[in-house]
Amino acid sequence: MSLSSLAMVLVSVAVGGGIALQSAINAALAKRLGTMEATLVSVTVTWVFVLALLAAGLRSGKLAQVTSAPPHLFLGGFLGAAVLITAIIVVPRLGTAGLIASFVVGQLIGAMLLDYLGAFGLRHIPITPVRVGGAVLLLLGMRMMLR
Repeated sequence: MSLSSLAMVLVSVAVGGGIALQSAINAALAKRLGTMEATLVSVTVTWVFVLALLAAGLRSGKLAQVTSAPPHLFLGGFLGAAVLITAIIVVPRLGTAGLIASFVVGQLIGAMLLDYLGAFGLRHIPITPVRVGGAVLLLLGMRMMLR
């Protein structure tokens, strides 16, 4: 593994820990505000933060072209809201580890299919026995986290 790939993995692992923290924080906020209200607050804070980054000059694209993007590319926003709402509802019942383990299994299976299909311009990556074995191990890990 190259140094740049290792750095990406380490940053991703750190952000993954942040996702667990975010889930716990949003669940605690929902106890005070309600599920949809906590989701709205979280999304609003995200929106303000990204707006501040853009205002500070951290731009890497062409926002003006948003009107020419195909409508299906806006589903990411709906999926983001589904993640927040699901986390807020599930964390008090399954715990943060149970939620994250379940999310990771779903993400991995979905990612394997997207890679296999080359969806959204992704590079085609075949589903191999080794990759299926990795998914099975994650399923077993999820089961262990839910006990």
